Amino acid sequence: MGEQMSSDEGVLRRVVELVTRAEGIVEGIEAAAADGRWAMTAFSRYRLCELLEIMPYGRPEADLDADPVVLLDEAVGLVDQIDVAIEDLSWRLALGDALRAAAADIRVVRDAGEV
Repeated sequence: MGEQMSSDEGVLRRVVELVTRAEGIVEGIEAAAADGRWAMTAFSRYRLCELLEIMPYGRPEADLDADPVVLLDEAVGLVDQIDVAIEDLSWRLALGDALRAAAADIRVVRDAGEV
């Protein structure tokens, strides 16, 4: 049982790391964009940070070459692996939903800018 908890904690730490990187990247892009369209991703990103108890609006991540959608998609796969007690199942489901929503919002805004 202790080994499973340690494994789940490691997976959760990786999810937090991925989300923190994605958030920093999007913040950097948002700060540099002149048209403000990235603000449309703020709600889903904030919800995600709240669920993970991450401080949103930190310093922008230096690794702007990474794709935040890829990072969030990786985190979705990891969240589905976390074994939680039945009373925490709604949190895990909400986290998966928040990750998918944030990735979708970022994808829509990013793709609209490429047109």
